Amino acid sequence: MNDLLSAKATVIIGALAFGFGIASIIASVLNRDRFKEICILYKEKYGNLPAAVLLFDNVNTLYVKVAYSTKVSFIYMPLLWNKSSILTKNDDKDFIRGLPKRLIGPFYVEIYLAVISLLFLIIGVLQMLVIRHGWV
Repeated sequence: MNDLLSAKATVIIGALAFGFGIASIIASVLNRDRFKEICILYKEKYGNLPAAVLLFDNVNTLYVKVAYSTKVSFIYMPLLWNKSSILTKNDDKDFIRGLPKRLIGPFYVEIYLAVISLLFLIIGVLQMLVIRHGWV
């Protein structure tokens, strides 16, 4: 009975990890237009975008997650850590943090969904190890 309960809990945790992961991917797709708008505002203010953003400009970021995370890191660094991104030489943290909430708010949602998904994934893997090795 205890094994069945543990197995059900693992499946539920895995499903939650998967669900939050899918939600994060959907949020990233929905954030494409906001990203483009931020890029336009950034170019107006600083003259050009960081080189890594331009490098991955035409890459399908749905399939190449590294490209997406690189592209948006110049947004996430100021939002999450109040530091300018290593991708740029501009001191742009105040600019990014000062953008309208309608532009930056959804990026917070996206990253929080991804972090929650990762946490559930880690918990699920740890739980599978516990069950497999009989530590319970």
